[in-house]
Amino acid sequence: MAYRCSVKISLIFVLALISGVLQAQVFDLDSAVAHALRHNPNLNAVQSQVSASDARTQASKAGHLPTLTLSHTARLSDNPLDAFADKLHTRQVTSPDFDPALLNDPGSSDLYFTQLALRWSLYAGGRTSAMVEDAEQTEKNSRLQYQREREQIAFATISAYLFVQATEQGLAIAEDAVAAARQHARTTAQLAREGRIVESDKLAAEVNLAAIRSQLEQVTTRHRSALNELKLVTGLPLDTDLELAVAKVAAIADDVAIEEYEKRALDNRKDLAAARALVQAAQARVDAARSVRKPNLDLVVSSNWYDDQPGFDSHSSSIMGVLSFDLYDGKSSGEIDITLAQQREMQWQLQALQQSVQKQVRDAYNSLRESRERLAIAENNVATAQQTVKLVKQRYGQGRTILLDLLQAERLYTDARIEKLTARLNLDVAQASLPLAAGTLALPDVVSP
Repeated sequence: MAYRCSVKISLIFVLALISGVLQAQVFDLDSAVAHALRHNPNLNAVQSQVSASDARTQASKAGHLPTLTLSHTARLSDNPLDAFADKLHTRQVTSPDFDPALLNDPGSSDLYFTQLALRWSLYAGGRTSAMVEDAEQTEKNSRLQYQREREQIAFATISAYLFVQATEQGLAIAEDAVAAARQHARTTAQLAREGRIVESDKLAAEVNLAAIRSQLEQVTTRHRSALNELKLVTGLPLDTDLELAVAKVAAIADDVAIEEYEKRALDNRKDLAAARALVQAAQARVDAARSVRKPNLDLVVSSNWYDDQPGFDSHSSSIMGVLSFDLYDGKSSGEIDITLAQQREMQWQLQALQQSVQKQVRDAYNSLRESRERLAIAENNVATAQQTVKLVKQRYGQGRTILLDLLQAERLYTDARIEKLTARLNLDVAQASLPLAAGTLALPDVVSP
């Protein structure tokens, strides 16, 4: 008995665990956007680029620091100059070493040379600072592009969420239409069997039912595709079950002029700021290329150990300053020309992007106005089409009109509902796309993975 009780408890626990695993993910619009900002793979890839840019910046700043090198050399040579130098390095020179015969034919000599050397570039014509500026501006570009990508991902999530919501409502409309068409098909089939209507009415009802069922299949497919798109943008596995809360996008005031939105976009768009950073980076590369025409000053400090066997018997140190200047380098002019051309390219791209941003703002602004007008028209049209169906049904019930008139009225009513649904979707998307175009789309405060 105790064993059976234990088995039952275990089964209940397992079933509860499975139920928890299979439970659908529940999202509202804000949580869906937050999940996308944490888990969208494309966004995480852009974030990795930011990390790489940061590493390049740190590496370029190291150019201001000295380099410290430790080396050890073992050498065997019968070169007379090397042999005499080895005696000097190891402090073993004696009077017989100056004998011409010994100087000319010293035999082989071995030397073990250990060196600890520090080299510090005190001045490089501004090249190091220019390279740091290039890296910092490039990193700034990466960070701004990442922020813009976050806005794009948030907008894509909002659009996908709203489209899923719209297709769900579209399914309800299509199911209503199928139910009405199926009822007409059953009624006309019964009446045709009783000989009370002509066969063509029965066939028309069946054709109408088939057409509307086909539309239902299309809407069902669009709904599944919309769900997959939402899962994709939010970084969810495609086999995840989703439950979505009803979302409403905050309405945008209609008393703001388009010029104000354009000004906001030029001030706030992250991709514009990123393009400006690239112009600054290109200018820094020009400065770095021009630095080759300026002198370089290095400080070199070394500590050296010499021995005729592995060891550190003799020690010497040196310190020196090295001033160098390239009198001619045929490649420098070409490098300068290349960087100048790249800078002009960045400036033109910035100008093109500014114009593109202005167009995006105007398109979004005009789309918002159109969507408002279209929704108002659609709402009136739905009311009219609904009243038309009611009147035609009354006339059809009284035998004062034919079935085709009723089917046509119901088809127009379904189309009007779909048009209203589409207009509402377009308005909601437009109310998110205008802030996106202006660079003012509000994002949830989430911590990136």
